[in-house]
Amino acid sequence: MRLDEIERIAMQSELERALNRKSYLDHSFEQAKPTFQQSAYNTVDSFGKALGLKNSSLADGLIGRRNHFGLMDLTGFSGVSENIARDTGRGLAQGNYGDVAKGFGLLGLETLPIGRIAKKVTGPVIKKGKEVVSNVKNKMTRTDAVNQGFIHPLTTPSLANGKSITVDTTKLRPIDDMSSIIVPFKNTKTPKIITPEDLYNQKLAGIATKGDRTNVGLLTEIDGVPLEKGVGLYGGGRFADINPNIWASDKTRVGTIGKRATGLLKEGYNPATVFTTSAHDSLRFNTMLTDGFLQEIRTFNLPKKTIKEFDDSLRKIRPEWLGINHPQAREQLYLRGAGALRTEFNEIGSQAKFRNMGFPEIAPIKKAITDPKLIDTPNMYSGYRVGKIDPDNMIITNPSMPHPTYNTHVGGTQVGELGTQMPFAELFPDFIAGRRLLGKPVIKDARSAELAFPTQKFDQQWLDSVMPKYEKRMAQEKLKQQGLLDTFSNPTTNNPTKSGGLLQKNTSSVWDDPIQAITSANTSVNKTKTAAAFTQLTKEKAFKKGSVNIDIGGGKFDNADELLQKSDATNLVYDPFNRTKAHNANVVDAVSGGNADTATINNVLNVIDGEANQLKVLNQAKDAVKKDGKVYISVFEGKKDGVGRVTSKDSYQQDKKAAEYLDLVKKVFPDAKLKNGIIRATNN
Repeated sequence: MRLDEIERIAMQSELERALNRKSYLDHSFEQAKPTFQQSAYNTVDSFGKALGLKNSSLADGLIGRRNHFGLMDLTGFSGVSENIARDTGRGLAQGNYGDVAKGFGLLGLETLPIGRIAKKVTGPVIKKGKEVVSNVKNKMTRTDAVNQGFIHPLTTPSLANGKSITVDTTKLRPIDDMSSIIVPFKNTKTPKIITPEDLYNQKLAGIATKGDRTNVGLLTEIDGVPLEKGVGLYGGGRFADINPNIWASDKTRVGTIGKRATGLLKEGYNPATVFTTSAHDSLRFNTMLTDGFLQEIRTFNLPKKTIKEFDDSLRKIRPEWLGINHPQAREQLYLRGAGALRTEFNEIGSQAKFRNMGFPEIAPIKKAITDPKLIDTPNMYSGYRVGKIDPDNMIITNPSMPHPTYNTHVGGTQVGELGTQMPFAELFPDFIAGRRLLGKPVIKDARSAELAFPTQKFDQQWLDSVMPKYEKRMAQEKLKQQGLLDTFSNPTTNNPTKSGGLLQKNTSSVWDDPIQAITSANTSVNKTKTAAAFTQLTKEKAFKKGSVNIDIGGGKFDNADELLQKSDATNLVYDPFNRTKAHNANVVDAVSGGNADTATINNVLNVIDGEANQLKVLNQAKDAVKKDGKVYISVFEGKKDGVGRVTSKDSYQQDKKAAEYLDLVKKVFPDAKLKNGIIRATNN
C-alpha cells in the first residue's frame, strides 16, 4: 500500500479545502427553515427602505436571498442572528462603522451590489477588510502551509521544538528565485541505473536507511553572495558518489545496520543499504547548512548591536555559544555533539525578528545544499541509491574520508540508482504489512521506519509485486519529461492551490473526469453534520484501526475525516467536482489498484442522472478497494417516487428508494445487500 502518499494526503485536508471552499455555494436560503437569515433579511431590509434604497438592494447585498448571493453567503455566516443584522443595519443608517464591522467581519464589502449610499457608508472599512481577508488567506501555520503544498518545505524556517510558527505565504520567495553555484568535486561517481530485477538477480536484501537530501560539491555562492571559504557538501543520498564507503551516521545507528546485515547474511542474502528520503527539516541538524548560514551572515556586515542581540538570544538556550564573529565559531559548530547548537543556531537565525534586522534568508541556503533531484521528492521515497554492504568491513569507525556530521561509516560498494524513486511502502511491503497486522497507525509509519532500519528480501514474490508498479512509474517519468504529466515543482504564492508531491494521474479510464450535464456539485452543502451512514458504520466498527477508507464523492467538507480519526482510521476524499485536480490525482494514485480497505459512496448515486456515470462510480470503488474489502453505499431517498428532477441550479435528485439501487450495484458487486439503510458489498 502506498502509505507515504496516504499519510501525506490525510494531512492535506484542513488548509487546502478551507481555502478552496466557496461558502457562497452553501446558500442559506437553499437550506430548510432559514429562520435566522430570513429574519436578518427582513431587519436589514427595513433599514434599507428607511435609507431610501429601492428593491431591497441593501438586504440583497448583505444578507442575500434565493438565487442572489449576499455577504452572509460569502462569509458562511448562515446562522447570523437578528441582533447582529440589526446592529449592521443600524450602523449603516447611522454611519457607525464599528457596528458594521461587528456584524459582518469587514469581509468583501466592496464586491456587493448594495447601492451607492451603502458603498459610501462601508468605504472607510474596506481597507481594513482587505487586510483581514489577506490575513485569513495568507497567514497560516508553517506546518499546515507545507503539508498542503501552499509553500515549498524549503521556504520556511525549520523547527525542532514543536512550536507552531505562523507564516505569511505572500512574503516567502519562490524557490525558483533562489540561486547558487556549486563546483563539482573531482572523481565524483555517476551511479549505474538499475531496476528491481537487478536487485533480485544479485540476491540482495534491502535495509532502509533514511537520510537527508544533501548534494555533493563545493558551495561557493548563494544568491550572488560569494562565501568566504565555501561549504563542502558531502552528500546524503549521494554520499557514496564521492566516498569509498556507502553510508554514514552515528555509531549507534550504524551498529543497528550492522546487526540487520548480519541477520540477512545468515539467511543467504547480500545486505544492501537503500536510501530513503527524510523530510526537508532533517537538514537543520546538518553541519553544511549551519556553515553556509554562518558564512553568509558574516558577509552581510551587520551592525554590532544586531549581532549581539542574536548571540544573546542563542546563549539563553545554548550558553556555550562563542558568538558569530568569534574566530572559533565555525569550528565550534562543526564539533561532534554540537547538533543541538546547530539546530538552535538555524532556528533563531531564521526567525522573522532577525530577518527584519538584516539576517539572510535560510531558505536559499537550504535549497543550495539540497540535491536538485530530491528537492521535490516526497518524504519516504526509496531507491535513489542502493549500496551493497561489505560483510568483512561493515562498520568503519575511523574512515579515510570522514563526513563532517557523522563519524561512523558503512563499508561496501555502490550498486546504483533505481530508474525512478518509489514510495517506501512499495519497496518495503513486508514492514508495512507487519505494522497493519499489529494495528499500528499509518501516520507513524515514517518514524517507525527511521528508527527500526527495516529489511526487505528482494525475492521472487517481491519482484512479482513491485515490477508492475515500477514499470508504471517509469512510464510516468517519461510523460513528465515530455511535459505531458504534471509535477509538483517549485510552488509559489501566485499558484497557492497546487498540491504538494507528485501528481501521478492514474491511467485507468474509470478515474477519468466524469462527463455530466448536471454535476450536482452544489449538493455538497452540509458542513456541520456527517452523513448518517458514517455514524452507523462507526457504531458497527466498520473502520478498523490503521485502515484506509476512500470516500467517493465525499464533497468539500471534512466531517468524516474527524469521525474516522477517532477509530484510528484514515479517510481520503475523492470528488471531481468539489476537490482540486491535484488532490484527486494524489488520492487516486494512493488507492488505485486495491490499496484501500473500504470505500464509502454516500448520497452520490442519487444525484447522478444516467446509469453510465453511476456504474463508473461503483467501478472506482472496485478499483480502489482490496480483495475482500468492503464497500458501503447510502442514498438520499427524497420523495421516494422514482421521478428524477432538477432540484436547483446544477443539482439533481433521483428520489428513489435505497432498495431500487440494488440491481445497479449488483452489476459491479454481485453480493450486494441492503441492511440498516446501507447497501453493503464485498469486493470479490
